[in-house]
Amino acid sequence: MCSTAGFGAGCCSEQDGVAMTTRRQTNNVRTKLCFKCKTGDPFVVIRNGDPFCGPCFDAYLIHKFRQGLGKHKVLYPGETVLLHIPGTAPSLAMLHLMATGYDQASHKKITALPKIIIIDDSTLFDMGESPVPELLRVIDRLPDMPKQTFIVPFPMVFMDGFEDVCREFCTENSERSIVDLNEVCNNHSELVETARVTFAGMSTASAREDVHRSLHLKILHSLARVLNSTKIMLSETSLDLASRLLTSVSIGRGPHIPNETNYLDTRIPGLLFLHAMREFTPKECTFYLQRLQINPITIVNHSTLLDPIVGSVNVLSETFISGLQREFSSTVSTVMKTAAKLEAIEGSPNQCQLCYLPINRDLTQSLGDLNLVSGSYCLGCTIAMSECGAKALENVQRISNRDVLDEYLIE
Repeated sequence: MCSTAGFGAGCCSEQDGVAMTTRRQTNNVRTKLCFKCKTGDPFVVIRNGDPFCGPCFDAYLIHKFRQGLGKHKVLYPGETVLLHIPGTAPSLAMLHLMATGYDQASHKKITALPKIIIIDDSTLFDMGESPVPELLRVIDRLPDMPKQTFIVPFPMVFMDGFEDVCREFCTENSERSIVDLNEVCNNHSELVETARVTFAGMSTASAREDVHRSLHLKILHSLARVLNSTKIMLSETSLDLASRLLTSVSIGRGPHIPNETNYLDTRIPGLLFLHAMREFTPKECTFYLQRLQINPITIVNHSTLLDPIVGSVNVLSETFISGLQREFSSTVSTVMKTAAKLEAIEGSPNQCQLCYLPINRDLTQSLGDLNLVSGSYCLGCTIAMSECGAKALENVQRISNRDVLDEYLIE
């Protein structure tokens, strides 16, 4: 629960699903001091109505972020860790929380080497102006932290030899602070058209969202191999992951809930996806950016382009979870605690060519007509690809067949 002390009745947006603070609680906050230091004026109300001043709120979030990293012991001195920064409020908050670990005065400094990854979707959605320049300005303001940034236009994933092109260009420009792969994408307009045709050829919004996310994972996996990294930090919040749990059950990925929602996603041998913002709410991220005086960046995706009446499985799941959270404030935390009790499937010899999750052969063999989708795919990807037209299916299969999952060794 989170609200601003100075915002009157403690209103909440529907998106984050945080329980609303009552008018009486908010009015009482004005007469209280910070719950932590007992001296500062309240800036925000979190948890069970406890008011925090600005500095104590910052310290609370930094401690929670560092606690997750320390609990799982995932970052080691000198190793390369990739930070996927799409520009959403949680991703910008994650970036700044990570930067606090490189402060000279920080207790137990982070000694891993971060590299920032920006996947630019603007051309896919015909957004006009790309959010990348604004993102670069935010990154440039980061104190102390190494901030080498790699910009990848999303349509480039449709390029033949994508990983080899990335490896050659990144190696030649390894000393640059900003490595923009647009410079090596000679047939960019052709790739943009291929990407748009591919997603236009999918009959449902759920299929578009699912395939788009899987292709993002492919880009991140390729960059991890190019940059010799074994860790990738993602920025989904507790609400995002709770919604994904329901989505996973709905689209046939129930057995893979631990990979989709837990702190560590181990779907690819030797490569970890870290859900570093798993314990954060969207509201906490928004107020943290307010403290940093950073304006949110508007990001267009498949969900924002949907007719609100139609929706997708993921959008409907998020709406459902948010509605429950408004009425029952422990909804999201209960869902996440339940997900944490499930164990991930590890060591499976068969992995999906598109999303890398283990394949349950018994389930996929019972799909009947859906088995017309040739290749090794999990149930969720098989269902999504069955909703693709001929050209879209051809393009997606070409990418998945191109990237055969090699054994990933950790030195």
